Amino acid sequence: MFEDVLRDLGLSINESKVYLALVELGQSTVGNISKKCKVHRTNVYDSLRKLESKEIVVGSEINGTKCFDAKDPNELISLLKRKEEQLKKVLPQFMLDYNLASKQANSTHIFEGVKAIHDILEGFLNYNEPILVYGVPKNAPEILGDWLAPHHKRRIAKKVLMKHIYNEDAKERVKFLNKMEYTEAGYLPKEYNSPVSTEICGEEVIFVFWKTSPIVIHIKNKQIADYYKRYFDRLWGLAKK
Repeated sequence: MFEDVLRDLGLSINESKVYLALVELGQSTVGNISKKCKVHRTNVYDSLRKLESKEIVVGSEINGTKCFDAKDPNELISLLKRKEEQLKKVLPQFMLDYNLASKQANSTHIFEGVKAIHDILEGFLNYNEPILVYGVPKNAPEILGDWLAPHHKRRIAKKVLMKHIYNEDAKERVKFLNKMEYTEAGYLPKEYNSPVSTEICGEEVIFVFWKTSPIVIHIKNKQIADYYKRYFDRLWGLAKK
């Protein structure tokens, strides 16, 4: 029981045994402590050093022999208070990190330019999950430029599946993509054509307004991403491959 309480205060198993032995024995040599708690002398020395640093054990020399004694058990309360003070010192930084992580976990950003798309799509590869995209216009590959082909090579090398649903006027692009590994593509009838594509991976969704300098809305939210994944599955069932 007492050992469990000491463990909760941050003492190791050996430190707890050594401390309890000292409480029972009073001032003692390392040899006597070792016999009492059945811990090897080397480990007893190490535990005593740590207990001294915690200010709950004191060492002294008597007739040339090093002895140790447990301080008043009320010092355990002081130990707890010191730990509390240490926590208070670092708590503000913990809170900053926590709040930053919370904001990042659910965030929305708006970007302009092709580079934003490049950066986000490269980040998608880290999920090692399928990448889903629908509403892709015929001119999207042209706007993405020379970056696109090497990106597909990196994706395929990582064995990341990508499923595309293009607008109806991109049938040739669909045929081209379906020849690639880890790639599936289809297109929807003309009435589904859209100037805005939606891309989903992991817990992220991006909406791309395709023009010379695209506008990108980037959302990081698991519930929203899961919804768009389900919606993609419905569209995929309608798409012609």
